This record gives sequence, structure tokens and C-alpha cells, in this order.
Amino acid sequence: MSRAPDLAMSTVKTSSPLATGGSTPTGPGNFTPVFETSPATSPAVSRRNSIVQPMARRPSETASLSRRPSLNQNAQSQGPGSYISRSRRSSMASGPRPMRREDYSGPATPSVLSRAGSPTLPLANDFTSAPRSYFEGAAGFSALDGIRELRNGQFIGSLDCGTTSTRFIIFDKRAKIIAEHQAEFEQILPHAGWHEHDPEALVSAMTDVIQKAVEKLEWMGWSRTSIKGIGITNQRETTVCWSRSTGKPLCNAIVWDDARTLGVVREYEKKLDEEGLEIDDEEEDLHGVQKDVEIGTGGDGAAFAEKGGVVDTTATVAGTINKAMEGLGFAGRGKEAGSKRRRKGKEGLVDVTGLPLSTYFSAIKLRWMLDHQKAVRDAHEADDMMFGTVDTWLVYALTGREKGGLHIMDVTNASRTLLISLKTLQWHPPLLRFFGIRPSVLPKIVSSAEVYGNISKHLDTPLTGVPIAGIIGDQQAALVGNKCLKKGEAKCTYGTGAFVLFNTGNEIVRSDYGLISTIAFQAGPDATPVYALEGSIAVAGSAIKWLRDQMELIEESSEMDILAGSVADTGGVYFVTAFSGLLAPYWDREASGTIIGLTAYTTSAHIARATLEAVCFQTRAVLDVIEKESGTKLETLKVDGGVTNSDLAMQLQANIGGFNVARPSMRESTALGSALLAAHALGLFGWDLTKPETLSEVNTAGVHTFEPEIDVKERAKKIKGWERAVDRAKKWHTEDEEDEEEERYEKESGFSRLF
Repeated sequence: MSRAPDLAMSTVKTSSPLATGGSTPTGPGNFTPVFETSPATSPAVSRRNSIVQPMARRPSETASLSRRPSLNQNAQSQGPGSYISRSRRSSMASGPRPMRREDYSGPATPSVLSRAGSPTLPLANDFTSAPRSYFEGAAGFSALDGIRELRNGQFIGSLDCGTTSTRFIIFDKRAKIIAEHQAEFEQILPHAGWHEHDPEALVSAMTDVIQKAVEKLEWMGWSRTSIKGIGITNQRETTVCWSRSTGKPLCNAIVWDDARTLGVVREYEKKLDEEGLEIDDEEEDLHGVQKDVEIGTGGDGAAFAEKGGVVDTTATVAGTINKAMEGLGFAGRGKEAGSKRRRKGKEGLVDVTGLPLSTYFSAIKLRWMLDHQKAVRDAHEADDMMFGTVDTWLVYALTGREKGGLHIMDVTNASRTLLISLKTLQWHPPLLRFFGIRPSVLPKIVSSAEVYGNISKHLDTPLTGVPIAGIIGDQQAALVGNKCLKKGEAKCTYGTGAFVLFNTGNEIVRSDYGLISTIAFQAGPDATPVYALEGSIAVAGSAIKWLRDQMELIEESSEMDILAGSVADTGGVYFVTAFSGLLAPYWDREASGTIIGLTAYTTSAHIARATLEAVCFQTRAVLDVIEKESGTKLETLKVDGGVTNSDLAMQLQANIGGFNVARPSMRESTALGSALLAAHALGLFGWDLTKPETLSEVNTAGVHTFEPEIDVKERAKKIKGWERAVDRAKKWHTEDEEDEEEERYEKESGFSRLF
């Protein structure tokens, strides 16, 4: 029987991927990736013809690759049918030569679009998976003879529904991965800036990964009854609407990074300036609201800050607006009841919600659906509509849909809707009236850790009756999974986008520099909520996907380090990846994706490297703001997410940031966060999020640390160049052009405004 690995925390300083020394150079930048895992290239992931995994060569053979052979040399030396370089460059050309997969002979490089290395390869590795001898009562794997006796253990499951894929992971008491499965789902991109998901595809992916993960668990000799509960984590802000009577979606979900709602944002910015949000302490007389849904009051106590202006208005104006809202379920509000005090301007909205008015958040997406989707509008008017984010939709499906399905949303997801008071954690009536949304469509707001209900027999899964005990938005889940449970701790997740969260404890901090104030988690219905400051970067891994799928600079995302590492720098190129504007800390929805600094010297390798640097520059900008807000200098940044598979990207982050970057071997922090909350609610393993010491044996695999390797002067020069590039990308799109284009497409596609 093999010996369980040492679980003590280890810290490894990796050899720099930017080092210029070494005996086996592989290109102009002498970059040799070193990874703790090296999954082989998976042809199944490729969107084009697969490429052959390179075989290891002798040092003499690898050294010869430092100069790429010309077309004629290849043809003369290799004979018919052999590899012919497609480069148009003459053998006399000078300058850097981008390295391709066929030129590379180093260790296999992992995907940077999946936390695990590849969507079709195991999420677990030697650091993160539990060995057989580590299982409680294990005696090795059972034989597949049909007469197996399955053992019972104690495990916790996590359903992680991201932007491009869903995974189900089963953890043990030390957060080792016992079994897992991952599946991608379709990305619907009907128009520039539009991004949709089919809600039924999300449910199909969920049931598929649960089924396959449980099959793997049983193959390993463990009974499905070993799974004592599940947690759920999800892409936030993505908005779903469905019919209360049928349980079926009314339209496609609008994804968090969708930018079609610019016109809606401008409309409500004007409304904030002219009318503002009401301030009143009246109890609402609401009809049609489901049991236990708490609707707060709109008084002064609902705001956590007073940066925005509070002004008096006439009762006549307020009464006119309230009369228009009576049909939305706010009965008994006539002119006499009209508020005379209002919060005006964008800052007044932030004082209540912690969020700026942006295309990013759910209320804006819901308002667009109501204005442009007839099925949604009709169901809203008929009181047959249910609204939620992805967590709401998945829980509804798991618990029976129209046959008694739960309609709930956890506080972290609710805090991203623009519809709750961050202070009271309740739906805020002035915001519902402001956006014209019926209270009857709203789910019940719940904590991040409690037993909400059980998986229904009406859904075909092997986990019928298993309790659902944890729900949390994906970025907050990563904060919990990285055990950033104390005030002052921070993490950055590099996935489709990149998200920095800084724990502010029980205090709501009002940012003066463009960060979002948000809920980090609430560890139970009666627990004091923990808050955070967040910097959201819209584009990270999606820029690499763009290089692969749209620009075809690479065949697989695993080639990024090879290509970007074949040059020593970007050659003066900066890539501002503002595909749908810029989020924190710039907040410029009119910014455009911009590549600047191009010369005749520029190659695809420079652009690839600039793509990685873009994520690092934006992360540095967000962390600069956090340091200003907190007055604390960040020494080490904890990281997770797919892009962190790249040694090169993490070394660039350390260089540009000027701080250490700590990358754990166990990078499924998002899934682990929801598992920790579910186990906390169920009392499993002794895990208690209010007592971090109870998690001392959780996620203790090795941590690889990247340290800065450039001086302050060089760093400042790079950052100055980045800021100049950002200035040129800002305010590129004009309102008139955008509105005209959106109106044209909406008309052509049958989504014209309904009134």
C-alpha cells in the first residue's frame, strides 16, 4: 500500500521562465516552461486539425532549433511529405522568429483556458487528488467484476457552472479531489458584443457532469451515498427568465459580459440625474410576492454611504411616477404618499448598492429583456415570470422546477443585481420602482451556507435526496477557496475575465477609486456578512481564446507560452483588450480593443506576449487602487484560474506588479469555496468558516511562488506605456454610432423595442 503524501504546506520558488541562461535554448527568448503537471495535448479540444505532440529530442537536436530553417532548407533536407515551414520570411530576413509548436521540444505545456490544463483532461493531479491509501477505510480500487461492494465515505460535492464549462468535483475532508467531470456548453454570439447561453444547455451540462463524476466515484469503489451534500458556484450577473407555470425559459440567458445594453445604461443614467431614487420609510403593500421573500424599506438606513446628493422634489413629480408604478405591484402609493427626498445621480445609486450603473449587472439585462423580448414582457405583465441568476435557475431545476422547485438567490449573487441594499441585504423598493420590475418575479435571498432543500426525484441524477447546502458567486467562492477569510487578504482569479477581491471584514468600504463594494459571503442565515472590494477585468482568458479562434495565431491555448516566450519582450506593443469596454478601475464602456506600438519588427509572438501582459497591467491597476483604499502594501497575491497555468504569465504578473505571486497546485478554488460553505452548513469534517484554524488541513498542497525580477525603473516605464495605450483606447465608440448599430440589428433580428 502506497504511503500518503506529506500534506504540510510547501513553498517552491520556480526557476524563472524569463531566465536567459540554460543549456538547452529553445528560441530567441530561451524560454523553457516548467510545470508541476504536464498534460498531453488533447486533440479533442482543438477547433481545427490536431497537431502531433512533439517528441523529446537530444540536446544536440534541440540546440539546432535556435535558428528556424528556411523553406528551401526544409525541402532539400527532409524529402517528400515532410514538414514544410509556412513562413513567408526569407532565410535572409533578420529579427525575431516566432516559435511554433512544431519547433518546440520542451515539456508539454498546459492549456491556459482551463484551471486544470484542458477541458477534457482530469482536473486532479498528483498534488490535488487523494491517493488510495488516503481514503477512509480504503483497500485499493475495487475490481470491475460486477460483484463489487461499494464502500461508504464522507465526501462533499461542488457544482461549478462557469462561463464556458460546468464541472462537478467531489472533495474529501482535506479538499483532495476524489472524482470529477467537466463539460463545455455552447456559446451563442449572435452579434458583436452580444453573448447568450441556452438555459436548458446549462441544465444538461449540470446533469451530465454530476452523472459522470458519480460514475467515476463508483468505479473507484465508493458509494454515491458517500456524497453528503453539494455546494453550487456560478458565473455571476448572467440573467435568466422563465415561466412560473411551465418552468421553461422564456428566452436565452444574457451573459455577464454582454454589452448590448449600453442604450439602457444611458437611459437610466439620465433618469438618475433627473428623477433619482426615492427615500422613504413606508412599508410596501405588495401582492403576488412569494412567501419568505423580504422586501425592505427605502429609508435612509438602506444606504451605507452618503457620497451621492440627496435633494427635495415635489410631491407632484413623485406622485406621477408612483402612479405609473401601481400596476407593478406597489399598491396604495398615490400622490399623497410621494417621497419628497431622492438620491440623485450615479453616486446615489452606488451609496445603496455598492455598484455603478453598468452593462455588467443583472437589472440592466432584465430591463432589456422586458423592453425587447415579447415573451418576457407578457409573462411579466401576467405575473407568470420568474427571474434569477444562474444559481437561481440551477437550484430551481435541481429541486423540481414547476413541481415545487425552489426560487432562491444567495446574497453574493443578489448583490450583483443592482436591486438590493448592500446594507440591509434585502430587495430595495425604490430600485424596483426605478427599473420598473415587479416584486413578484424576485427570488428569496438566502445566505451562502444553509440547507436550502434536496435534489428532486424529478431530475434524472444519481444524487436524489442529497441536500444543497452552499451557494456562492464564482469570484467570492474563489476568495473562500483560497481561505482569504480574514480582513486584508486578497486573491485574483484569472479565468474568462480576471477578478481581484480584497476582504474588508464586516465593514462595507465605499471605494473612491472605481472599485465595487460587494458581499464576500455570509456563512449562515444568522451570520454577520463579510464584505469585499472587487476589481473586475472583463477580458483575460477570453483574449487568448480570441487569438486562437478568431485570429488563429495559435492552434491550442497550450501554445501561448511557446509563442509568447520565444521573444524577450513585446517589442513596444501594447494590447488593450477592451472588447466590450473597460471595467475597474477605468469604467469606460466606450473604450475599444486596441493594439498599439506596431512596427515592421512586430511578430505574432510580440502580440501573444502583449496579450498576457494586458491581463497583468490591468490586475496591477486594480491592486494599486486597493492599496490606496486600504493603506496596505500587498506583498503576495494569491492566484487561481486557467491563465495561472502559464508560468510565463505569472512571472510577468510578478514583474509588472512588483509583488510575489503565490500559485497553489490546487487551482479549483472556485469549486472548493462552495464545497467549504456546504460542509460548513452540514457540520461535515469540523469545517467552520468562522474559525479558520479548522481549515488548517484543507488545500495544503505545494505553493509555487514567483518573485519580481525587474527593477523599479523598468517597471515604471512599462506601466507608463500601458497607461498611454489605455488613454488612446478610451472613448473610441460614440453614442450615436452605437445606438444606430444596435437599433439596426435589433430591428433585423426581431428584437425592436416593444414600446
